[in-house]
Amino acid sequence: MKSGLRVVLLEEEGLVRNVLVKALADWGYACEVPEDEDAAWAAVRGDAAPTAVVADWHTDILDCGDFFRKVRRAGEHCHLVAGIPRSGADGIRVCIRAGAHDFVYRPYNLDEVRVRLHAIGRIMGLPGDSLSFD
Repeated sequence: MKSGLRVVLLEEEGLVRNVLVKALADWGYACEVPEDEDAAWAAVRGDAAPTAVVADWHTDILDCGDFFRKVRRAGEHCHLVAGIPRSGADGIRVCIRAGAHDFVYRPYNLDEVRVRLHAIGRIMGLPGDSLSFD
C-alpha cells in the first residue's frame, strides 16, 4: 500500500543516500532529495505535504540546526527527523532544541527508519504500509 507521507531526504550523495532512496521507494514513500538548502526549503514549502524531513545532522548540504529552526518558525506542516551519530545525549539535545521532532541513529538501521516513518504517518492520520518485515 502506498503511504500518504512524502519524505524529503537531506543526505549527501553516495551509497547511504542511494540505499535510503531505494528503501523508501520499496516501502511506498514518495521521496524527494534536494541538492542544496534552497531546494530543500522549496520541497518543504511545496503543496505536496504532509511531509517528513529525514536529515543527516552533519550533512554538507545545509546547516540542519538553522534549517530546522527556519521550518519550525515558518509553521510548516512537516515532521523533522535528525539522523545523528551514536555519540550520546548531547547530540539528541542539540537536535531537539533546534526543532527536531525525533531522531534516528546513524549509521541508519532501515527497520528503525521504517518504523519511525510509519509512526509519523499514523500520528498525521495517513494511510500506511502494513509493516510486514518479510
